[in-house]
Amino acid sequence: MPEPISLISSAEIKPGEFLSFLQYSGILLHPDNVYDGRISRDNTHVWIVLDNTELKNFNHDEIELITQKLTAKPQTHILLDVSKTSGSEQLALEFACKFAKKWSCIVYNSNYKIYSPQELLELCPAEAGFVWEVDSKFNPI
Repeated sequence: MPEPISLISSAEIKPGEFLSFLQYSGILLHPDNVYDGRISRDNTHVWIVLDNTELKNFNHDEIELITQKLTAKPQTHILLDVSKTSGSEQLALEFACKFAKKWSCIVYNSNYKIYSPQELLELCPAEAGFVWEVDSKFNPI
């Protein structure tokens, strides 16, 4: 079963805009009836879906913390389902970095750890290419 990671943004991202971003990023679009896209490298995978209904599943304290970290009201929720195969978390980080360079966001993982926009961007590579080792501080699972 994949491990979920949330990318939460204060930007109000429309579905068409998000799909264009996925397509521009070279992500396989609509791999099934559930997800908007999938990133795969060898046996590592991350499934991606824009699902703003998930914002309703956070309790009041979580929304307060998310709002504080974002310094704005959360508007968009992107769910990343990360396969448990070693290296999949690197794919998730690559996508999160690319997303964060376009839209300010926080990363909220299944262990209730929140990475602020600044913390996330500090983990991202300086150049546009995404070939690097995952920073030991980033442990989404």
